[in-house]
Amino acid sequence: MIAFRNLSIRNKLIIIQTATAFIVVLVCCIFFVLNDIKTFKDEARRKMYSLARIVGENAASTVVFLDQDAATQILMKLNKEPDITQAVVLDKNGKLFARYAREQPGTEKDIMAADDGKLLVVRYKFYQEKEFMGTVVLYGELNELDKIIASYIKVTVFVLLTALITALLLSAFLQRSIVHRLLTLVSKTKEIASTGNYALRVKGAGNDEIGILSGGFNKMLEQIENMNRYLKENNEALKTYSLSLERTNKELEEFAYISSHDMKSPITSLIGMLTLIQQKEAIQPGKQHLFELAVNSARQMQKTINALNEIIAFRKTLKVEREKINLIEALEEVKLRIYDMITSSGAIILADFTKCRFIYYPAVHLKSIFQNLLTNAIKYKQNSHPPKIDITTYCEDKFVVLEVKDQGIGIDMNLYKDKLYGLFQRFHTHVEGSGIGLHMIYSIVESYGGRIYIESEVNKGTIFKIYLANGTF
Repeated sequence: MIAFRNLSIRNKLIIIQTATAFIVVLVCCIFFVLNDIKTFKDEARRKMYSLARIVGENAASTVVFLDQDAATQILMKLNKEPDITQAVVLDKNGKLFARYAREQPGTEKDIMAADDGKLLVVRYKFYQEKEFMGTVVLYGELNELDKIIASYIKVTVFVLLTALITALLLSAFLQRSIVHRLLTLVSKTKEIASTGNYALRVKGAGNDEIGILSGGFNKMLEQIENMNRYLKENNEALKTYSLSLERTNKELEEFAYISSHDMKSPITSLIGMLTLIQQKEAIQPGKQHLFELAVNSARQMQKTINALNEIIAFRKTLKVEREKINLIEALEEVKLRIYDMITSSGAIILADFTKCRFIYYPAVHLKSIFQNLLTNAIKYKQNSHPPKIDITTYCEDKFVVLEVKDQGIGIDMNLYKDKLYGLFQRFHTHVEGSGIGLHMIYSIVESYGGRIYIESEVNKGTIFKIYLANGTF
């Protein structure tokens, strides 16, 4: 079946048409041969039955008078019938009364047990004045049947060979009108696949299935060509827009850097002057809170400017070369950086890197991810107990999954689900922070082909699942 499936459509059509014609002719020949054999046997049986009836009517009186010689003489007249090999007359008790045999006669047992499959056997019961007197049994050989069958076989073979040759010639000729157009379609498909020229078209039309297929193929090519033209035009526009956007982003970064740099000194001076006035000048009663508000606002602006500078510096270092990192060593280095925060809070940090100990990733960014996650978990802890942080890693496809679980105050996902990674986005105002930690983590992970999932519940804690796209060692 596999060999047939791998044949060309031309050879498949020839084989199918030839096989169909051969099988149809063969079935017809078999039917006609079997029908003629049946007709021949029925005719021979009718002839023998007529002879048996004549013998029975003549032999009835011999049985009545127990004249076996007369019965035998009647049977002997059957020697003129070449197909009758044996004839017997049985009395009413089924006993042998008279017998005729062309060859050496068999025993009475042989006669009674003759195989109908080898001989044509005819039985005729005869009566005398409505009284059953006996049975005439004729045995005949169908000698002519073998000759008829042999003749039919020769004719059948001749007819089959003639039909086979005719079917081959006709199918080879007729399939051209079908296969030629299919081969043309296949040829065009290969040419388009190799050259990428979608302007090519399949020539020829028709209302049959191949014509419809060719028309659909041409229409598909036209749609692809139009789509390619549309994509090319849009790619050019997108490229132009991208360059424009890149220039705009660069200008905005430069503006933000210059603005934050230029504003840093005046803000620092403003805070200093306000503090000095607050300390040395006599402030009118009721005005003290205004000075405190001004100082706090200036300090908040200073923090925002510092965070903006940090973001600008971070974006300039987003694309860093990967390197092989030992996760245990990277975590220990980060823990040393925030040692004072860990000890003052009594934080418990448990790490399990047994399933995945190494990663191919930019070291500076991996440590930044660790530091932001740990500091957030410590800052937003429950007041009732020291913070506990569980860190595990495992491999999934091409990712190293970093899972960090804390028991802090959590995030209201109903309120902040769509704002988790926004710049300067804060979820709790009672703790000091800049609102850039999650934004930085998200930017790092996304820029290297990873993703982040957050599960959190208020007053129950947060689970960060960070899929870090692993490189090749």
